[in-house]
Amino acid sequence: MAATQLMPAAAEKASLRRQVMTLAWPAVIENLLVMSVGIADTAMVGRLGPAYLAGIEVANRLVNLGLTIFAAVLIGTTALVARSTGANDTRTANEAMRQALVLVVLIAVPLLSLATVYAEASVAFVMLMQESPDQAVIEAGTVYLRITIPFLMFALLMMTVNSCLRGAGDTRTPMVITGISNVINIIGNYILIYGAGPIPAMGVAGAAWSTNIARFIGAVLVFKAGYAGRGVLSIRFHDRFRFDADIIRRIVRIGVPAAVEQGLMRGAQLVYGMIVAGMDTVSIAAHAVALTAESISFMPGSGFSLAATTLVGQNLGAGDPDRAEQSGYESGKMATLVMSSMGVLFFLFPHFFVRLFSRDPEVIDLAAQCLRIVAVSQPALAWVMTLAGGLRGVGDTRWVMLITLAGFWGVRVTLAYILATTTNLGLIGAWLAMITDLFVRAALFAWRFRHGGWKEIDV
Repeated sequence: MAATQLMPAAAEKASLRRQVMTLAWPAVIENLLVMSVGIADTAMVGRLGPAYLAGIEVANRLVNLGLTIFAAVLIGTTALVARSTGANDTRTANEAMRQALVLVVLIAVPLLSLATVYAEASVAFVMLMQESPDQAVIEAGTVYLRITIPFLMFALLMMTVNSCLRGAGDTRTPMVITGISNVINIIGNYILIYGAGPIPAMGVAGAAWSTNIARFIGAVLVFKAGYAGRGVLSIRFHDRFRFDADIIRRIVRIGVPAAVEQGLMRGAQLVYGMIVAGMDTVSIAAHAVALTAESISFMPGSGFSLAATTLVGQNLGAGDPDRAEQSGYESGKMATLVMSSMGVLFFLFPHFFVRLFSRDPEVIDLAAQCLRIVAVSQPALAWVMTLAGGLRGVGDTRWVMLITLAGFWGVRVTLAYILATTTNLGLIGAWLAMITDLFVRAALFAWRFRHGGWKEIDV
C-alpha cells in the first residue's frame, strides 16, 4: 500500500519538475542573454578605465531605482494574468495586459522627462558620501543617463508585454526577442564604444546608444509577437480602449505593496551603493565587477523564480493549492542545485571570473575577495528568489514587502554602514552585510511559504 501511494507522489513530482524546466529553461537563457549585455558593457567600458565603469554602475543603480515605480503595474499584472490563465479566463488576462500598457505610458511620460532634466544632479547625489567626489565618474554617469533615459519607454513597454507573456506561461517568446535584442546590443557596443571604419569611437555615449537601439528593436519585436496572438494573449490596437476600473483596482491591490517592496529594495540598494560610493574609485569599480560576475549565478536563479511565479499563480488559479505549493518547492530545489554549483566555482576560481571584466590589478584582487564571500550565500539566494517569486505569483505581495523591509533595511543597510564605515573592512564589510541579509530573508520566506496563508488570497 505504501509503495502504491509513493508512486503517484513520485510521478507528481516528476511532472512538476518537467513543468518547471519547460518554463525555466527559456527564462534562464533569456536572463543569461540579459547578463551577457551587462558583461559586454562592463568588459568593454572597463577597458576605458575605472571611472567610466563606476559612472555606468551609478547610472544603472539610479535607473533601477526609477523602475520600482512601475513595479505596481508589472507585478500586479503578472499575478492577475497567471491566476486568470490558470482559471481559463482569457478575457481578463488580455484586458489586464491592455490596461497595463496604457498605465505604463501614462506614468512614464512625465517621469522620464523629469529624469532627463535632473540626470546630473541625481548622479552627483549618489556620490555625496565621497569626501572628494570623482568628477570623471559623475560626468560618465550623466552622459549615460541623459542618452538612455528617453529610450527607457521602449524598455518599459517590452517589459510589460514580456511579464504578461510569462504570466500566461509563454517564456519562449521573451527569450527569442531578448536574444535578438542583446546580439544587437553587443555588436553595437563594439562598434560604437571603440569605433569601426567611418564610425568614430564614442566611449560611454556609444554604450548608451547601443542600449537604446537594442531596446527599440526589442519593443518592436515584442509588439509584433503580441499582435500575432498565437497564445493566450494578443494585442489588438483596433479595439476601442476603455479604462476598466475593476481590473485596474485588482492590479493596484496586488501591485502597490509590490511597488513599495521594490522601492524599499532599490532605496536600500541606493543607500548601500552610496556607502560603497563613499569609498575610493577602485572599491566602486570592484563592487561593480563583483556584482556582474555574480550575475552569472543570479540570472539562472531568476529563471527558476519566473517559473515559480507562473506555476504557483496558475495552479492556485486552477483551484489546486497543494500543487501550487509543490511548484514553489520544486522550483527552489532546482534553483539551489544550479546556483550552489556556481557558488563552488566562484569560491575556487574567483580571479578567473573577475578578470573577464577588468584589467586593473587592484580592482581584480578586491573583486575576487567579494566574489568568494558571496559564493557561500548562493543556496540562500536561490530560495529567496524562488519563494518570493511564488508569493508574487499568487498576489501575496504584502508579505514580500515586509520581508524585504526586514532584510534590506534591518540587516543589509544597517550592518553595511557599521562594518564599512566604523571598521577597517571597507568593501569587504559591505559584502558581509549583503550575505547576512540573504540568509535572514531565506529563513523568513521559507516560514511564510510553509505557513500557507497565501493560499487564501483573492485577486
